[in-house]
Amino acid sequence: MTIQRSRVPSRSAIIRTTAVGALAALALSACSSGESSGGSSASDAAGDLALSIGTILPQTGSLATLGPPEIAGVDLAVKDINDAAKGVSVTVTHTDSGDTTTNIATQSATSLISQGVSAILGAASSGVSMTIIDQITQAGVVQISPANTSPDFTDYDDDGYYWRTAPSDVLQGQILGNKILEDGKTKVGVLYMNDPYGIGLAENLVQTLEAGGVTVTSNITYDPSASNFTSEVGEVLAQSPDAVVVIGFEESKIIFSNLATEGFDFANLYGTDGNYGQMVPGDQPDIAGAQFTNPGVRATDDFQAQLQDLVESQGADPLDVFSYAAESYDATILVALAALQGGDTDGQTIRDNLQSVSEEGTKCTTFGECADLLADGTDIDYDGLSGPITFDANGDVTEATISIYQYLAGNESEWIDQVSGTLS
Repeated sequence: MTIQRSRVPSRSAIIRTTAVGALAALALSACSSGESSGGSSASDAAGDLALSIGTILPQTGSLATLGPPEIAGVDLAVKDINDAAKGVSVTVTHTDSGDTTTNIATQSATSLISQGVSAILGAASSGVSMTIIDQITQAGVVQISPANTSPDFTDYDDDGYYWRTAPSDVLQGQILGNKILEDGKTKVGVLYMNDPYGIGLAENLVQTLEAGGVTVTSNITYDPSASNFTSEVGEVLAQSPDAVVVIGFEESKIIFSNLATEGFDFANLYGTDGNYGQMVPGDQPDIAGAQFTNPGVRATDDFQAQLQDLVESQGADPLDVFSYAAESYDATILVALAALQGGDTDGQTIRDNLQSVSEEGTKCTTFGECADLLADGTDIDYDGLSGPITFDANGDVTEATISIYQYLAGNESEWIDQVSGTLS
């Protein structure tokens, strides 16, 4: 693995499959984000490929803060694909993932599969995806997550149907660990949730810290469904660490309150993508100074404005955070490009073309640009809003950027840095 602080990561790839064919651009009639049309390889009235996709993203539960930007990212991509009128007509059905305390995701997967979708975007939570990955992939449906980061997915037996546009926490753990080292911390307490996300991230974080000479004073797991974490927080602080890392989801807000009760200085707090954005302006306690890692590049002002215009047109609340919006957008574009290149919208065709459209061709950055190249018989390399994307043989991205955010007074937050790295 290589980590570098740069604006554009280096490229690497492992060939997964050979893409076949290219589809000429056709005139697009009308299509909208909404109910799924079903029928994995249907064509619409204009002769375009009719691609039906679904999402299983958090509308409720411990990661509900991530749902709005992810759903908006999908919807904006669907709009851009349909507006481009390049031979693919996309409809999307949104469903809830809930969290690991519910059975909502399984019900959502059952519904979407019965409707004949060819690809499902989600879940956001690695733990939730683990509960539905077999159900989806064994149905011959592509599952592509914009936010799963658990290393457990890398070698999972999914017959090539599982993909993700977010990097494995092997990378986030190293970058967070290196950030803590750069800040001069020498004694670090780690408190992490007991699920695939928390376990995998904590493992890679601790390895990096210890390799850098840091003493990990405590490495404690907790049950995220608990109502209070006074005991775990007390155990961490009893070792007098000069920094504390909390790896969790919505329950982290309770942990922060427990830390505040003990007089903890939040300038020494570090968090990750699961709890970044959980504290919003006006919340208590004030965690000014805390720093969080979050996979992905900072959303550009233009992208943020497009997302806000979209949610306003839908009558939804303005977005407070933009976590994984770009990864959601790119996942949707990649699915459509794979269908376009393969000349069909069934799950197997999309599976067999996803890696090809991400690597070793002519670079393109929009659906329309890429579709025009495919129509000319040109191999493409889609680089998206989340950064350069190259899938490897396991459906993982081989390069990624991790952004670093810091909280200000009043629980406002700002982007302060980003670090790029490759996984190999």
